[in-house]
Amino acid sequence: MKKWFGLLVLLVIVLAGCTNPENAEQDSESEGDTGSETAAEGGTLTIADLSEAESLDPHVVTDAASMRYIENMYNTLFRYVPGEYGEIEGDLVADYELSDDETTYTMTLHEGVTFHNGDALTSEDVKYSIERIIEKGVRANQFSEVESIETPSETEVVITLSEPVAPFLTFLAYPMNTVVNQTIVEENGGELDNADAGSGPFKLDSWTKDQEMVLVKNEDYFKEGKPHLNEVVWRSIPDATARSTAIRNGELDILLQAQPQDVDLLDQAEGVNVESVPGTYWEYMGMNVEAEPLQDEKVRQAIAWALDRGAINEVVKFGEASPLLSGNIPQNHWAHLEEDIYPEPDPEKAQQLLEEAGYGDGLELSMKVSTNQSQIDAAQVIKQQLEEVGIMLDVVSQEDSVFFEALGSGDFETTVVGWVGFVDPDEFLYNIFHTEGMYNQQNYSNEEVDQLLEQGRKEMDQEKRAEIYAEAQKLIAEDAPMAFLYANPQISGVRDRVQDFVVDPTVTTISLEDTKVE
Repeated sequence: MKKWFGLLVLLVIVLAGCTNPENAEQDSESEGDTGSETAAEGGTLTIADLSEAESLDPHVVTDAASMRYIENMYNTLFRYVPGEYGEIEGDLVADYELSDDETTYTMTLHEGVTFHNGDALTSEDVKYSIERIIEKGVRANQFSEVESIETPSETEVVITLSEPVAPFLTFLAYPMNTVVNQTIVEENGGELDNADAGSGPFKLDSWTKDQEMVLVKNEDYFKEGKPHLNEVVWRSIPDATARSTAIRNGELDILLQAQPQDVDLLDQAEGVNVESVPGTYWEYMGMNVEAEPLQDEKVRQAIAWALDRGAINEVVKFGEASPLLSGNIPQNHWAHLEEDIYPEPDPEKAQQLLEEAGYGDGLELSMKVSTNQSQIDAAQVIKQQLEEVGIMLDVVSQEDSVFFEALGSGDFETTVVGWVGFVDPDEFLYNIFHTEGMYNQQNYSNEEVDQLLEQGRKEMDQEKRAEIYAEAQKLIAEDAPMAFLYANPQISGVRDRVQDFVVDPTVTTISLEDTKVE
């Protein structure tokens, strides 16, 4: 059984708010086009993030803060269309063709693209980058079907797969599957933790850890007229109150990851617009199915039936999140499971299941959580709810490094934690619920689910894929290796001098190449 693979779950704690996904239907409290119509070229944009970047190496990072910085320093072959959730468009790729058997992609790169050091970006850099992603291992799973990468010319790349992979372009658009400068990587001994090997709209100017990162305009960016800003200052402010105060006082232009409880306060602040869109960050109560009490699915199902997700949402998220009553793919995604598996809490059913499992007199379980206050609060509400059906829960908050080590090694019974889905349902399901999934921390295994997830990855027809993923989510919900809680809204505070800033559902995706300030 695969256990832990690097830092990936770190993105869980750096995400304090986000929610469900889907195509273009993002109901926002204020549209992404904030500010007056007098924005000019140039200027400095100041952004507050709630955590510091772990690394600047796109092929190894897993935390959301690092991803947000890196996206503005690098390009991918394809990219998510800002403001159009679920849509993909070419980034470095100007055009492409797919073979009749849907296994060979012939891609033509934009001409005249240069890296920040002036080197020309060529097809060899693309080949090197994909091979490096596979070598680093963090996202190698996304390229497991790649049979060959050919470079017939400096601007042409031919990727051949062993079989069709429905989300392949989505994988190429994943913000960290970037194209890097091979020369810079080799000059840095193969590592990019503190280096810039990108071609993106902004270049790394300075990085003072635990304080701020400064990015400056790439004057030679291949997209004509972009970026508009001269400088972006990213400040790391872990304290939520301090972040909220800073934007209300005019010290910040954009506040990322605003807390649900701060919405009213920000709404009342002069010159601040609150933007809230359904996001893709979902939280759950995870259960280690190898722990003795939880090996019995009836115990896990009892927990799932005992939870009042609406009440947890009201207490912890101030009613801003969207309870997940079936699968983990949120409500506005095309692969969302419409059937509610756990429509309402049912304590009587929970107690009956415990009786059938031999725990009619109750049982004791432990729960480990990180220092994420929202998840600590959720754990306490869950503790109260489970006590009502005879399950005594001992909640322990651990330092983040200790917690994630325990999570990765399987040293836990239950937990409250979160995850970010991106665009394709495969990204919500495969690595978490497939027996061989890289992030299957619950040690969950169901052969039928495995087959469905493998089938969903190969099927190219979206309607058929939706049916496949609906069946997979239903089986997972009934097996209950997790009790899904809710999907969080992605909330940002944006001062009215900012124009063309788009709040993205995925939380990790913050593109600033179109953004302007007065």
